[in-house]
Amino acid sequence: MTGRRSDRITDLGELQLDVLDALGRIGEGTVYDVLDAFPEDERPRYTTALTVLKALEKKGLVTHRTEDRAFVFRPAIEPGEVRTQLLGDVLKRVFRGSPGALVASLLDTEAVTPDVLDELKSLIEDVDGENDDD
Repeated sequence: MTGRRSDRITDLGELQLDVLDALGRIGEGTVYDVLDAFPEDERPRYTTALTVLKALEKKGLVTHRTEDRAFVFRPAIEPGEVRTQLLGDVLKRVFRGSPGALVASLLDTEAVTPDVLDELKSLIEDVDGENDDD
C-alpha cells in the first residue's frame, strides 16, 4: 500500500465517500446493510457497492471479516477523521490555509440562514471559551 492515508482520503470520489459515510453510520455490516443505510432513491447497485468497498479496503480505509459466507465490513478510520482531512485539504488547496477565507466564502452562500448564523456564533463562542481556559 502506497501513499499516506490522508492522500487516500482526499482522492476519494463522491460514491466512495457516500459508501464510507454509510458504513460509518452503521458501524459494521454486509453490503446489504450498507445499501440499507442509503436513501432508497440514492442506493447504488449491490455489485457497485461491493466494488467500492473493496476499493476502500485496498486504500486501507475499510476492513472486513468473514461471517459464514458473507463479508462484514467496518471502517478502518473514524468518520470524523475523513471530514477533518477533507476539510484540511480544501482549506490548504482552495483557501491557501486561511480559515478566515473559508468562513468568509461560506458566509457568502445562500445556505447561511439566521439559524445557521446563530449556530456558527455559538460554535465560535464555545471555541473561544475553551481557549480562554488555557
